[in-house]
Amino acid sequence: MKFWQKAYVLTLALFFVTLCGSIAALGLISQNQSFESECGKLLVQQHATAQSFVTDAAAVQARRPAALAQLARNYAAQQQGGLKVQQGENVWADTLPAPDAELPDPPAQGQRVHTVRISEGRHYLYVAARLPGPPEKMTMICAYDMEPFFEQWAQTWRTLVLAGLAVLAFLAVALYLVLRGLSRPMERLAAVAGRLAQGDYSARSEQQGKDEVGQLARALDEMADQVQKNIEKLEQSAQRKQQLVDNMAHELRTPLTAIGGYAEYVQRAELSEKERYEATSYIVDETRRLAAMSERLLQMAALRGERAVCAPVDVSLLLESVFSTMRSKARERQINLQVKSSFTGTIQGEKVLLESLLINLTDNALKACAPGDIVELGAEHTGNYIRLWVKDTGCGMDQETIQRLGDPFFRPDKARSREQGGAGLGISLCRAIAAAHGAHLRFESTPGEGTIASAFFTSSQSADENAVIPREHT
Repeated sequence: MKFWQKAYVLTLALFFVTLCGSIAALGLISQNQSFESECGKLLVQQHATAQSFVTDAAAVQARRPAALAQLARNYAAQQQGGLKVQQGENVWADTLPAPDAELPDPPAQGQRVHTVRISEGRHYLYVAARLPGPPEKMTMICAYDMEPFFEQWAQTWRTLVLAGLAVLAFLAVALYLVLRGLSRPMERLAAVAGRLAQGDYSARSEQQGKDEVGQLARALDEMADQVQKNIEKLEQSAQRKQQLVDNMAHELRTPLTAIGGYAEYVQRAELSEKERYEATSYIVDETRRLAAMSERLLQMAALRGERAVCAPVDVSLLLESVFSTMRSKARERQINLQVKSSFTGTIQGEKVLLESLLINLTDNALKACAPGDIVELGAEHTGNYIRLWVKDTGCGMDQETIQRLGDPFFRPDKARSREQGGAGLGISLCRAIAAAHGAHLRFESTPGEGTIASAFFTSSQSADENAVIPREHT
């Protein structure tokens, strides 16, 4: 049985008991009051009859005592309900209807008692009184027909019962409609909760109102919104973690290639002690950079949303380090790699991540170039920001491609990227590194003319800490 059905049955039962009790109590009180009023009227009549008989009996006793019996019979003939007059054991007149039980005797002279008895199916009020003498020891019992009174009250009781049943029937219908109407919003909320439990987090109650049901509906909708947001955050977190794994795999290639290249160079070439030392130094440096980069990427995954641990980084040394790392790859592809910088100061950042940023941008530039093209690394200080840039004279990109740069696994030229081993993850990692430094990437490109990739950092020398960084043109 549903909750609203239980409430319906219990409320209806409670009302039924209350209604029946109220009708019974009010009916009994009213009946008793009416009965007392009716008895009072009949007792007044009895008192008048008794007084008149006493007066007449005293007069007859004084003149003709033998006529007392006739006097009693005359009074009995005039009494509609019945009358019994006796002196001691001598009954002078008796027209009383026979009662179903013995009548009580009056307690003393001048007093009376009354009671209701049934005679032949009718209700009578019997009033017994001891009359004052003379003559002595006179008893009068009067009977009054009260059947009309009891019939009237029987009809009244039937009316009350029918009225109570009508009220109960009306309440049953009204209560059913009200409770059924009140339960429907709760059923809708239960259905929404069921859909949420099954994983449909788009379910909403859309329930209006300021009552408790409306408050519950809004709370349920807010909970669903929060759950959906949490699910989306979890999905985004899972995607970021997967992207981190992919980025790490992508990032491992460049230093491993450099290490492998120098190791093969040491193995196959006949080198002097100085050349061997330089080659092994590059291997050691790349190994250290690889370890530091991997550790920091793992830290970024664990401490998502935190800023990079910044320290002064010499821009000239940063560019020289990137140049040294990418020089062999540029020479292999017959591309002229150059460093042209007008800024020789420092920027606040983390050296390993900044190297990774510029290496990825340089690697993308090399992939976009053909033999004989030029790739430039540089830095400049303009206004409130410092700009690190990588410029190439390669194939360039259109605006649609620029807008999609940074999407995981997106490759502008899929055939060339596949041939060169590109996975489409470098730019997304660059954006993450720039965001960790509070910087911003901007790409400017013209198909057939080349591309400029710029990273804008707020100038450490500027007093304006809220300087506006130029945004990417799209």
